[in-house]
Amino acid sequence: MAVTMELVEQIRQQVGATSHPIRATIDPLMSQRYARAIGETDPLYFDEDYARSKGYAGLVVPPNCLPSYMDWTDGGPEEDLRIDGTPAAEMQWIPTEGVRIMGGGEEMFFHAPLIAGTEVVLTEELEDVTARESKSGLMFVIRIRHRYRAADGALIMTSVRTVLGR
Repeated sequence: MAVTMELVEQIRQQVGATSHPIRATIDPLMSQRYARAIGETDPLYFDEDYARSKGYAGLVVPPNCLPSYMDWTDGGPEEDLRIDGTPAAEMQWIPTEGVRIMGGGEEMFFHAPLIAGTEVVLTEELEDVTARESKSGLMFVIRIRHRYRAADGALIMTSVRTVLGR
């Protein structure tokens, strides 16, 4: 399936739709491994006593850790992946057959620190879709807003991910 204006209009009709909430917990080890992978050395991420001495309730999760997880599940079987390797259940607004997607950038807004071990609730909202001509034909650009909240509803982070499809 090629990207057509009809497909863009089908996606456009879903603007404003939200996903079901997804719950996950970034445990201390996941947080520390992520911090090491990005070259962080701040003791806020590794030393709980230090973090507490700075007024935090425990180890702090690096701010950009949350959106680094594209899929908060076990990943599922290979047959549930799109042709480009992305989970079909994610970005449910995009057809699973015949469309290849890739990242087009991300804006991040940090509202509150995340403490390792806190349950996080993620919701996604389809914010916008536009059509654009490219060298290989028509493509679409969608923007998806991700809201990361603590289980008590407190907003931790918002990100707006741009996804390109062709």
